[in-house]
Amino acid sequence: MDLALRPMSTSQVLDRTFYLYRNNFVLFAGIAIVTPALNLIAQMVQLKIFGPLTVPQDPANLNQQFFSAFIVRIIVSVLVGSIIYLTGTAMASSATAYAVSMVHLGKTTTIAESYSRVKSVFFRIVWLLTRIVVFTLGPLMLCYVLFFGLIFVMPRLAKGGGGQGTLIIGAIIGVLLGMVGFLGGLVWMFYALCRYALAVPACTLENMPAGKSMARSRFLTRGVKWSILGIVLLTWLMSFILTYVLQLPALLAGHSIVMTARSHLSVAATSWIYFAQFLGVTLSGPITTIALVLVYYDQRVRKEAFDLQLMMEAVGQQAQAQPAAAASGIG
Repeated sequence: MDLALRPMSTSQVLDRTFYLYRNNFVLFAGIAIVTPALNLIAQMVQLKIFGPLTVPQDPANLNQQFFSAFIVRIIVSVLVGSIIYLTGTAMASSATAYAVSMVHLGKTTTIAESYSRVKSVFFRIVWLLTRIVVFTLGPLMLCYVLFFGLIFVMPRLAKGGGGQGTLIIGAIIGVLLGMVGFLGGLVWMFYALCRYALAVPACTLENMPAGKSMARSRFLTRGVKWSILGIVLLTWLMSFILTYVLQLPALLAGHSIVMTARSHLSVAATSWIYFAQFLGVTLSGPITTIALVLVYYDQRVRKEAFDLQLMMEAVGQQAQAQPAAAASGIG
């Protein structure tokens, strides 16, 4: 425990992350399987109902019926995916945070114990993740709404008397404002992601409500947001590469190296792509959470002398145990 609770650089955090994951692979992969498994089931059900997602090659088939079915499919996919993300991630991320805290401090745990220990904070984690998603993606989503609203309104303004010149000028201004808004929303997304990256460990391990967990994360991430961003981007890139390599045989079978709406993939090839995504997320998903929990402990050691707190608690417990042992010996 003394070696684990020491200030670590970013490279040491990553080294410790892979060490813990390698030595507790079944534990972390078993915890992480929940969200990708639920997502796989939902994708296979949607594949059974809607079939593979393709765009007709003949422009004549791009009719109102196609766009209506496409919009329904997108809405269903977004709603189901959001529910799975919030519920599955709430369970898996919280359970992983608990498991990391145990093995990092030299203790042992199991998949069942990790999940049972976080049952009491499940709905709190769901609410916490909901707030983080709103804070993180809210500005970017607002830009999308305003941009598409502008596209919808501009032709009507032109017909109202502005003419073609008004439409062109308005379109240029709208595109420029949209680009600035999207860039600002993207920058905010990464900033907010790093700012609240330690909220789930704080909520799980310190039993805090959602608001205090977010405030706790803001405090702990001061001065280390760039390190957190580097860790998140690196682990996400690893997940993407692993998933893509697993999906590549099915993509090549469909004469494509990227899955798009125009990719003509069979049901079997699409199923393999979904299954490869399940494997990729299951195998690589825990890495980010493990690394962030280690950053959480690293910042507590640096800013709060957490290692000394644990040492003093251990000394106090030993001091209490000695009189009790002596009394039992006398008796």
